[in-house]
Amino acid sequence: MTQVSSARIPLRQIMVALLTAALTLSLSVVLTVTSTKEAAALCSASRFNGTWRSSDARLKRIDVWQGGDCHLYARAWSVCENDSSYICSWGNRRMGDSPEPNFQFVGYNWSDADEVLQLRMQDTSHISVWDSTDYHNGKKVSFTVPMYKSG
Repeated sequence: MTQVSSARIPLRQIMVALLTAALTLSLSVVLTVTSTKEAAALCSASRFNGTWRSSDARLKRIDVWQGGDCHLYARAWSVCENDSSYICSWGNRRMGDSPEPNFQFVGYNWSDADEVLQLRMQDTSHISVWDSTDYHNGKKVSFTVPMYKSG
């Protein structure tokens, strides 16, 4: 009887060890799946995020941020027409999706024109912005503005 009971103890220990391993493995799989879903829901920070400034009155500043939907948003600013001591916001716009990580664009539709800003990342503190405006009367204007990241 001693031999039988001593044989059952290792069998119980083996069963407990296997059960513990199975539970640990299943818990690990649940945590991994949950972590992966949460990680996919979080946005990776864009190098474009921040405030970009220039000395050009036509495009004085661009604020770029990442929305809760992981898309980039922009707010462009220029010197106000009525008071050149202030800068006026063009309003918030969602940037277009681009497969190129160093290139983004944002469009504005005005009562007399359609304007597109194309942002090209030069490095983490400099971008160049090509501004292209098509006026409804047929006139086209484009220019490039170098900008630097502030703050």
